[in-house]
Amino acid sequence: MADDAEASSGEDDFDAWAVNHGDFYPPGSRTDLDFRLTRNLVLAGRRWTTLIDGLVKAKHGQTRARWQTMFSIAFAGRPVTTIALARRLGVQWPTLIRVLDELEREGLVIRRDNPDDRRSRWIELSPAGFDVTRRIQTVLDPARSEMLAGLSDEEVQLGIRLLGKILAGTRTWREVLGTRDAAVTP
Repeated sequence: MADDAEASSGEDDFDAWAVNHGDFYPPGSRTDLDFRLTRNLVLAGRRWTTLIDGLVKAKHGQTRARWQTMFSIAFAGRPVTTIALARRLGVQWPTLIRVLDELEREGLVIRRDNPDDRRSRWIELSPAGFDVTRRIQTVLDPARSEMLAGLSDEEVQLGIRLLGKILAGTRTWREVLGTRDAAVTP
């Protein structure tokens, strides 16, 4: 019954329901703090993506894979290769190809041969792709601003620095494991 009340309230009082957590991680220890930070990081990421995915899909009919691809191309300011784009997005190449095929069919991206390397292609947004990207931005920016409204500029900058360090730590682990897969490249 307590689980039902917790689920219906939408709240997550970890210490109230995770009564055996201390058996795994001694309270206040570094492993406890690491666990709590990464748990909150994962939950915040999931909640943000669920929220924003729903808003963008409802307003513009675009999935996250599609709009993130278009933004990554737009931010580059010049044509990009498929491999570079896959690395920037942290996805595997075949997954990106499917998204690009859809975007190209709809006239949102343009792909052309790379004259410097016949094995790769240049990708850029079409004028229609830029238009869709700008319209999606009108959904993303207010939602992001509202979510972060309780943070000062200094706190946002601190968050950027801390998350940058966490991302750097994932690069270190990738090197330790010898993983070169684009899916784990931030």
